[in-house]
Amino acid sequence: MPERQVLIAQLLAIMIDYKQGSIDEPDEAHVERWLAQFDEDVQLDVLRETVHVLEQTYFSKDKVEEIFSGLIYDEDFGDDAAGFWSEACLLDIQQGGNSQSDLVRMFSRLVAEELDEEVSVNSCNATSYFYLDDAVFSGNRLLADVTAWINDSAPRSAELYIVAIAMHSYGKFNVGRRLDQVIAESGKNIRYHWKCVIEFEDRLRYNSDSDVLRPKSAPDNQDVTNYISEMSRAPEYRVGNSRGGHAIFSSAVGRNLIEQQFLIAGAKIRRICPNLPARHRPLGYNSLEMLGFGSMFVTYRNCPNNAPLALWVGDPWYPLFPRSTNADAAVNRLLRW
Repeated sequence: MPERQVLIAQLLAIMIDYKQGSIDEPDEAHVERWLAQFDEDVQLDVLRETVHVLEQTYFSKDKVEEIFSGLIYDEDFGDDAAGFWSEACLLDIQQGGNSQSDLVRMFSRLVAEELDEEVSVNSCNATSYFYLDDAVFSGNRLLADVTAWINDSAPRSAELYIVAIAMHSYGKFNVGRRLDQVIAESGKNIRYHWKCVIEFEDRLRYNSDSDVLRPKSAPDNQDVTNYISEMSRAPEYRVGNSRGGHAIFSSAVGRNLIEQQFLIAGAKIRRICPNLPARHRPLGYNSLEMLGFGSMFVTYRNCPNNAPLALWVGDPWYPLFPRSTNADAAVNRLLRW
């Protein structure tokens, strides 16, 4: 079997449960249609590196359930799991999206099946609280949610566990420094703890060792040149040949290839989709003026807008991972009621 077909089969096996039941099951034609948008001479390389990265950064439903099943017996919570969870509380306070609500339902079911215990949700009299989410990117949404909870309904004293599958280092830093101030101003005794499966380095200070897409240079491409010319300052490029702390890229060459090609595709998308908000950078949503966030983290539930535009933007671009928006999530919540 040709390598292209083998790689497509591997990619389909990785993403087989993506938005299962909400979209048509992806097939070879789906991947080929996405690939065809790249120059023919780089399509195989793009496919090869995309498969390699997503093998490590795509989290299926089975994998997520395994992760949250492990949380039940986390050693930090003592030897009496049933006793701990009978007194703990899950927070369902996210102001945008459905990720937290979905994970709260999942985790509640796992605890009930494993321990025959019901975990309370948004209780006011627990001592340990859990903010669950699939990922922390910039941390701004988490900070807004938790700030409102601390000021409005948190008890005078509590342990807060921020649990995410993936953490991005700047988001963790950003939340930490600001949350300390929020807690101090509230006058409450809230102690917070971080728990994650993987932490991706994305801070500009550590650009050379980053785990996200950070190009070493701008490719010779008119769309990219035009995009950069409209920025108020030049991009900060990565130096060196590191594959990042988690080595999610196949090699320095493979990393450079996917960064360059996703940047070219993202700049083209910016041109052909002029109504995209300005913060939707070529390599993903970012409030800072740069080439983009560059996260390659995707779950079975959704593809974050912090990922490169080439992965998720629709019409006239064709996405590998069609994405649901917060507006879609709001409609779905109404329909559940």
